[in-house]
Amino acid sequence: MQTLTLTSIVIGSIGVLLCVLGIIKLTKRLMMSSVRYEITGIVLLTLAAMLFLVSSNIHTYERLVFEQPIASIGFHEISAKHFSVELKDLGSGESWFYELRGDEWQLDAQILTWQGYANLLGLDSYYRLHRLSGRYTDIKEERSAPHTVHGLAAEERIDLWSYANEYRNWLSMVDATFGSAVFLPMNDAARYSISISRNGLVARPDNAEAREAVSNWIGF
Repeated sequence: MQTLTLTSIVIGSIGVLLCVLGIIKLTKRLMMSSVRYEITGIVLLTLAAMLFLVSSNIHTYERLVFEQPIASIGFHEISAKHFSVELKDLGSGESWFYELRGDEWQLDAQILTWQGYANLLGLDSYYRLHRLSGRYTDIKEERSAPHTVHGLAAEERIDLWSYANEYRNWLSMVDATFGSAVFLPMNDAARYSISISRNGLVARPDNAEAREAVSNWIGF
């Protein structure tokens, strides 16, 4: 990420320099030479701006190098199939509180991996948590019962994930086709630990209530 930002700064600086040289050439009435410098400088500035926007969007993701614990999630039953949820980020220590309806919880993440020359720039895989939702074990109930879903990623004007999927033929260096989700049963006082690796999300029971819920889970 820092490498990408530094690259954009270097390219932008060269672009600015070429534009200045183009203006100097113009003052000396060297029209053709001035035009070449200006066009090249503008192209480099445009490229630098694009790289900077990509780098800024990557800041909404977390670096992913190996399997690492990233979050914990706990439940308190409000009523039948209605739970209050605490999702805690283990990195920042910040917690978010939601309500979910259903028998199970599902957490989705988006993972960015890099191909070809991007790897030579030292870019690692990155992830961000995308969505938390409730679901029902019974298919008929899933179709008719109330659904709850919460977005976990802030909306960005420039979203590398969306662009990489929409223009995958042009952005072959970015592989954003990898989405990962995990779902497990909800239970009063249950708590789960959540880890992520290059293969996706992993959730494990973190207390007796969660282990009991998993052992009795007919959805597995």
